[in-house]
Amino acid sequence: MNKPYMTKRHLVLEILSYVLLLVCFIIAIVGMATLPDEIPTHFTMSGEIDGYGSPGTLLILPIIMLICNGMTSLIMHVMPPTMWNTPSKLKPQNAVRALQDMISMIAWMELEISVFTLFLTISIYRGKDAGWASIILFVGALTVTIIYYIVAFQKHNNM
Repeated sequence: MNKPYMTKRHLVLEILSYVLLLVCFIIAIVGMATLPDEIPTHFTMSGEIDGYGSPGTLLILPIIMLICNGMTSLIMHVMPPTMWNTPSKLKPQNAVRALQDMISMIAWMELEISVFTLFLTISIYRGKDAGWASIILFVGALTVTIIYYIVAFQKHNNM
């Protein structure tokens, strides 16, 4: 199936997010084998531990990430662009460039989510709170990505 809107850069971003997913699973498996029977798994807003669980809980984030990555990969590779929810009606003469913007947005978001999940997995493995700054940075990065590519889509779709 020929997809002129899919570039090598999109595939590289997607592969990187799956590599990070693999690293998350490796950390979780190593943690299950080496950490004590009970590890900190939840923290208060001030960073104090308020929940404990088994090292097996390290697998929760990578499993959720696998589901998210799988769904975004299905959207990019299987779902026809006519079914995508785009910011405005796609103009056929500008479709390739506008769809590249949508694929870029999805691929970057997939990578950003993977980086954040890896960071959280490492934090839990170390028994440390990830901190509010990391959450604000993550949400900020996602917001900037979404706004940037929606503006780019509108610009390229209305050329």
